[in-house]
Amino acid sequence: MKSRLLKKVIVLFAAVATIILIAYVFEGYLDKRIDEMYHVSDYTKVLNQQFDDYTKDKGQLILERSADNGNVILLGSSELQSWAGQNPINMFPNSTLDEDLTIVGQAYVQSLLHSMKVGTRALEDEKKIAIVVSLQWFFGDDIDVNGFAANFSEYQFYEMMKNDRVSHESKLYVCKRTDELLRDIQGYDDIKVYAWLYTRDSALGNAGLTVLKPYYSLRHRLLEMKDKWDTYQILKKTALDAKTPETLEIDWNQAMEDAQKEGEKFCTNNEFYVENSYYTQYLADTIQDLKGVESETKMESKEFEDFKMFLQICKENGVEPYIIMMNTNGLYYDYVGIDQEKRNALYDRVEQAAKEQGAAYLRLSDKEYEPYFMLDVMHLGWKGWLYVDEQISEHFSEVQGK
Repeated sequence: MKSRLLKKVIVLFAAVATIILIAYVFEGYLDKRIDEMYHVSDYTKVLNQQFDDYTKDKGQLILERSADNGNVILLGSSELQSWAGQNPINMFPNSTLDEDLTIVGQAYVQSLLHSMKVGTRALEDEKKIAIVVSLQWFFGDDIDVNGFAANFSEYQFYEMMKNDRVSHESKLYVCKRTDELLRDIQGYDDIKVYAWLYTRDSALGNAGLTVLKPYYSLRHRLLEMKDKWDTYQILKKTALDAKTPETLEIDWNQAMEDAQKEGEKFCTNNEFYVENSYYTQYLADTIQDLKGVESETKMESKEFEDFKMFLQICKENGVEPYIIMMNTNGLYYDYVGIDQEKRNALYDRVEQAAKEQGAAYLRLSDKEYEPYFMLDVMHLGWKGWLYVDEQISEHFSEVQGK
């Protein structure tokens, strides 16, 4: 009986050891292949430009490699999808800043999710990182719960929580907000338990996390392996559309004249300088009903506290962000009832938060009424993106020279 039991134990341990060995060998293979491909620019340029890619947005390895390669990392939301030719994905490297650029983010990715990204060890001490902050993020009472859940990265959450540079205070805030936002969302059970235990901030909570530590460590390790596999797969796919980064010779003044002409061509059917097809599809039929409709809109979203936490986590992790305070379409927002005084008050709050943490910033509130600066009512357009491209180039050229 004992002999039979011993044989079963030996077989079990042998099976586990075999699985671990296979995983170790396979991970080594992935590391080698990724390293080989990532140092060939043809494999990486397309990847840097891709919008709405969960491997990049929810992973760690692409962020780490982008930082190691000296890329500017541009965090943002839906504005990164702009089809305007002046979108940053088309403008780097250039004669002002001879560095490539990696975009990270998609619709509904805001300060809290970006906080987890900048709080990872992949971006510690990163000096070439910028974030486009949209005024619309701060409208209402809170951020979009479903948007947060859809873009939540369990892997980046664990990475931030394991980073000793990020303070207990910051981790506690992130866990409380995560628990609050995911509470009524189906799934995410592992995160809900982890966040709930951490927010207890008590002996009971600590005991629970200690008991579950082996489980969460294993889960984190599996997510790390998955990130490597997903990165390897996407690198193979992007090789089919490979483009070698070329340094663009840009005359910014001439480029701005060209952007003006493009805007004039695409904005001809409305008084708001909104691109024609956008106006026809989203505004034309209801424009009379929209006058003053947003006059009671609150601008006290919890997003503002999330933004301050983003800045705090950046500081703790040695990240020096460049805050791009994107303007709105002033003509449109005046029309719907969110007047310039209200908007300026919000710009002021965002600017003050950046100043308090010593973050460099670009405030675009003086561009609200400039024709062709915006593509629609909320996203940068031809002149807008070009101006931001130039400012990013000049800012990080100075940072690089220090």
